[in-house]
Amino acid sequence: MKVEGGCHCGLVRFEADVPESPEVLDCDCSICSMTGYLHLIVPDDDFRLIEGRRETTTYRFGTGAAQHIFCSQCGIKSFYKPRSHPKGISINLRCLDERHGVEARIVKFDGKNHAGAVA
Repeated sequence: MKVEGGCHCGLVRFEADVPESPEVLDCDCSICSMTGYLHLIVPDDDFRLIEGRRETTTYRFGTGAAQHIFCSQCGIKSFYKPRSHPKGISINLRCLDERHGVEARIVKFDGKNHAGAVA
């Protein structure tokens, strides 16, 4: 199914093809636990940035492998390139448009102890 979403101010907009009942990861690493990020991971080819490429900024920490992409206006990270899934894009389930229809199964993900993690 196709979903759409974006940041709080609306400058960043995306669409993606996702399963109707995906597994969504609730990571306990330092940045995800502080922001409440819920990972809906899709293959790179199933994600399309519609608006906002120029309105984003990237933050890296720890190993530097993950590309945390934020809207430079409102600061929301609606999607990013995760270190744990290098061939995918992680969409924040909480940044999908209302009434998206996704029936997510949330599972815990041990990001604190993931190989190379920085808690």
